[in-house]
Amino acid sequence: MFTRGSRKFLLIVLLASGTAFCGGFLFRRYLRPQLPNLPPEAIYLNRYYHFTELMRDPGVECQLLRYESGYDHSSQTIFVMQPVEHKPERLFFFFHGMEGDSGDAVVVRDLVKRYNSSVISLGGRGPAWVSNAVLADAEQVIRMRMTDFKGFYVIGISMGGTQALALAGLLPKDLRQAMLGVVALVPGADLSAIAARSSNHEVRQTLQASVNSNSSLLEQRSPIRLLSQYKTDLPFVIFYKQQDTIMLTAGLEQFIDRLRANQHPVTTFSAPGEHRFLFDNFDYEGLVSKLGSNVTENKTPLLAK
Repeated sequence: MFTRGSRKFLLIVLLASGTAFCGGFLFRRYLRPQLPNLPPEAIYLNRYYHFTELMRDPGVECQLLRYESGYDHSSQTIFVMQPVEHKPERLFFFFHGMEGDSGDAVVVRDLVKRYNSSVISLGGRGPAWVSNAVLADAEQVIRMRMTDFKGFYVIGISMGGTQALALAGLLPKDLRQAMLGVVALVPGADLSAIAARSSNHEVRQTLQASVNSNSSLLEQRSPIRLLSQYKTDLPFVIFYKQQDTIMLTAGLEQFIDRLRANQHPVTTFSAPGEHRFLFDNFDYEGLVSKLGSNVTENKTPLLAK
């Protein structure tokens, strides 16, 4: 367990873990200030700021844990945040973006105190999208961590948002029935279309690789093909960009229409622009509060500065 006095160690460990993906990636995308001319796939979570705030917060305790994956017996990581003085009442599972890691969950740390929650972030095996390993790890971790809860929520960003939408239909039935809500930020919904037409080569390549280039499997695991497997009345909150050529806005909007046609409460937020997440004051907890509503808002959920 990391105490207040040892959170600097947590910061160092988690910041270091991100560099494993690509030499200077954390500096380029997380630590530097917002700069013009960022590439269209940029995801800017201002993780350094959130790590600093987490270290200063006496109400949130953290654990960086390893577990043995039942899928291939490899050692995998989860990052856990929970309230210090209270038994958590809600459980969130967080899924990071394509080039992120479990430490990205610090951006939703306010959910711990605002909703008296435990937030569990999976390491995710890099850009593995809807791979067998990711699905197996998610099931294993959810089963391990939900024993003291009646249900759970899933939340994710970009690739992680896509995974959240997919897991709502791909988890075993008992876990799907225990799911209480899905929050997806800049996700994709039609994986076959994304693999064929995404403007980002790495997205196309890693998405295909996640299913060993099995096109039929990619089709089966696409959120837009999973609606019949969703829990009845499962609520969704989705934020997306209106000109997203990486995750393909048209496919996501079609998915949203089908969700509503199937009587799911869906709240959507949208903003102009490409697949970028450059907000340092995004209102994550405000988004979660909209679960169960059924409204469309053409704006970005931002905290007042």
